[in-house]
Amino acid sequence: MGEAQIGYGDRTIQFELPPGVKATIVDSPEPTGEHEPLGVVARAVDHPVDAPPLEEACQGASSVAVIIPDGTRQASADVYLLPIISRLSRAGIGPDRIKLVIARGIHAATSRADVEAILGREMMSILRPVQSAPTAEDLNVTIGEDPEIGPIRVHRAVAEADLVLLTGSVTPHHLAGFGGGPKALVPGVAHRDTVLAAHRLTLESLVRPDGSIRSASGSVAGNSFYAALLRVARSLGKAWLLNVVLDTDGRIAAAAAGEPGAAHAQAIAAWQTLYEPAAPEPHDLAIVGVDGPQAGNLIQCHKALLRALAWVKPGAPIVWAARAPEGPGHPSLLPWFTAGKLPRHLAALRREFHPYGLTAYSMRRIAKDHPVYVVSEMSRDLLRPMGFLPCKDLPSALALACEENAVASAAVLPS
Repeated sequence: MGEAQIGYGDRTIQFELPPGVKATIVDSPEPTGEHEPLGVVARAVDHPVDAPPLEEACQGASSVAVIIPDGTRQASADVYLLPIISRLSRAGIGPDRIKLVIARGIHAATSRADVEAILGREMMSILRPVQSAPTAEDLNVTIGEDPEIGPIRVHRAVAEADLVLLTGSVTPHHLAGFGGGPKALVPGVAHRDTVLAAHRLTLESLVRPDGSIRSASGSVAGNSFYAALLRVARSLGKAWLLNVVLDTDGRIAAAAAGEPGAAHAQAIAAWQTLYEPAAPEPHDLAIVGVDGPQAGNLIQCHKALLRALAWVKPGAPIVWAARAPEGPGHPSLLPWFTAGKLPRHLAALRREFHPYGLTAYSMRRIAKDHPVYVVSEMSRDLLRPMGFLPCKDLPSALALACEENAVASAAVLPS
């Protein structure tokens, strides 16, 4: 088949499949859209959909909260914040009236060095960001109640602002269909109880009635989790959204702004136009890599494993290059791998939901339905009890997968 490559954190791994194995490289083409990032964002904030331009939207506001993603989401925030700050400044809102809030959901707190890498040193010194605090009772405020989620509690800086800017990048998401959009508010800057209550709705999107796993990635239609998040963002009554679409080099290629639902839909359409993802075709083997921030821990790498499901036949093997130098990603993940047989695990989730319990169930179920050969920096002693087959390197994983399974075709998902 010649040489192919997959992402593995901050590098790539090159490899060859055995002779006779027909390969399909599943890679998005390089977007050919606009590549003037500041101009792209400026046009979006000045010509929003179903909302006034940003300079008008902030008229009369004494304070503005700007929500940006944490380091697990590549977004090019250091670029798109420039037109935002410029428009707010022209409207008379200086840095002392802007509260920049880093949305960490229930992820681990972002280090100062990582915050500086997200923002740049100058922007960090000007805006002096804070991080959301999912477990701090005194830093979260109830802003209303949703019929499905219940009480909505978010960071005080967001609750008390007169205008809230939801920002981030749009990419397919295994639970919400697409990232960006209303996810900046909940789960982004929400209290842990609100995050858990919202994620309970993901059971329906990720787990089929028979207990098998599917990914909701690529569509928000009919997704009750996404619908609830959008309902909450709209009920805030002061949310204005800016979402960007990044090219494969991480540069802003498209942007959309305005009313949260309409602007997110426009950004999703821009992503679909730029990337034109291939329709999945099941193969005898899937080889999937993870690059960038998503390769940091197993929880983030899991999303690539889900993507591979659409490209393999029932019971077919998966080779998963999940570098995960930071380990599992959260201490709440590992205990779920001792939750008993899968039906008991699922029943426990229905009784007392936790998103990482769902991630663990997904991993366990995929490992039950498919042999998963893992290349990782995580300890084999951790990977084996999860049901995975740890291998020392990619050639070993490929050789073992082809030796133990009938493989005539392979789908390669580079990143």
